[in-house]
Amino acid sequence: MIIGSGLLANAFSDAFSDVNDLIIYAAGVSNSNCNDESEFSRERTRLSQTLRKSSKMGTFVYFGTCSVSDPLAINTPYVQHKLSMEKMVYAHPNNLIFRLPQVAGNTPNPHTLLNFLHARIIRSEKFNLWRNAKRNVIDVDDIVAIALKLIADNSLRNTTINIANKINYKMIEIVETMEQVLRKHAVYDVIENGSEYNIDINCISSVLDDAQVQFDDGYLKNVIFKYYGCNPK
Repeated sequence: MIIGSGLLANAFSDAFSDVNDLIIYAAGVSNSNCNDESEFSRERTRLSQTLRKSSKMGTFVYFGTCSVSDPLAINTPYVQHKLSMEKMVYAHPNNLIFRLPQVAGNTPNPHTLLNFLHARIIRSEKFNLWRNAKRNVIDVDDIVAIALKLIADNSLRNTTINIANKINYKMIEIVETMEQVLRKHAVYDVIENGSEYNIDINCISSVLDDAQVQFDDGYLKNVIFKYYGCNPK
């Protein structure tokens, strides 16, 4: 059963829409810059109701954020909200929490990192580029492939697992790759800000081969071309 209608919900729908003993909760606040308490309250209420209804329905999968490891983001309203939601999910007898980084996929959400960059570059709109920032980008299809293997392993119930790329990319590298794919120069000011944080992916390393996911040197460009190269938004 899928709860939600956005990028993650659609990506998981083919595999799990008709599976009644598994809840994929892929709904809620999708803007990491959100500080609107009414939005957080709406998700809190919906998640609480869903957890009550599904307490005896098998496994409950929730998506958190890898930004909990980012010292510059940990105290933001969004990350604190996601941590609060995770605590609610922990109460489910068979929970599985997947923390995600920057997700690439077909979505109209203007707040994703890649959609933001794409829109600014296509429109020749100036933006600030944090010189010291690094971001972790993963294809939503690879998230599903990895998650399928993890969900099949019952020993992983009641755990929190990072599903992320093994490579953190400098923001300038992400921007330059988007420029290459779009064949258009970005307009930006470089700001002395940002940081890098490590994401532990040891828990997924053993399933990458079976999931046919390979984080190689061409991964970033392949992902950006996949979603922005042939059919610009």
